[in-house]
Amino acid sequence: MIQSILKAVPELGGADTGLAHLSGPAAPVRQVIAAHFLRDFAHVVEIGGSVMPITGFLTHRPQSVLSVDPHTKPFEAETLNGAPCRVRHLARKFQEVSFDLAPRSYGLAMIGFSLRGFGGSDPAGAALFGLLDNAGVVVIDYALALERASSMIPTILSRPGLKTEFTVDLTLDDAAIANSPFAARRLLVLRPKV
Repeated sequence: MIQSILKAVPELGGADTGLAHLSGPAAPVRQVIAAHFLRDFAHVVEIGGSVMPITGFLTHRPQSVLSVDPHTKPFEAETLNGAPCRVRHLARKFQEVSFDLAPRSYGLAMIGFSLRGFGGSDPAGAALFGLLDNAGVVVIDYALALERASSMIPTILSRPGLKTEFTVDLTLDDAAIANSPFAARRLLVLRPKV
C-alpha cells in the first residue's frame, strides 16, 4: 500500500526549490506515516509542507485540507480522493492565517518542523499554542540536528493538555539526504489528554 501511495504523489520539487534533500525516495515516508494518524479527521491543517504538502498523501475523504507554508505553491481544489473537499495550499506564514475550526475537529501536521518567528514574534506563541491545544491529533516530524526545531520541541511536549502517543526515530539513508544534517529525524504523535 505504501508503494502505491508514494507513486500517486506528484513529483517532488527537489533541487529546483533549494530542498534537494526532499527529492529522494525516503523523504515521503514521513507524510505517509502522518497521513495514517490524520485519517479520522474531517479537517486537516498542515503548518509547513513546503514543496511536499500532506494533501497528496491523504487516503481518506476529509471535508477540508489547509496547508500553510511560505514556500508552498498556491493551490485550490474542491475535491480530494473523489469526494467534495475544500483544499487550499497557502504561500504564507501560519501566523497570518485565521484558523476557524471547532476544537478536536482537525488533525494538525507539522512535517519538516522548522518554524521561524513572524514580525519579530516568537514562533512558539499564542498562534501555535492555539492550534496545538485544539487539535484532535498533532503529528510532528523534525530533523534532530536542526536546532531551531529541536529547541522548540520541549515547549510543545510540555503543553498541559497534550500527551505523547507515539515516537519513532527515523534515519533516511537515500542518496539525496543521507549525508545531510536532515537524515536523522524524529516523528511524534500527540493527542489530547482525556
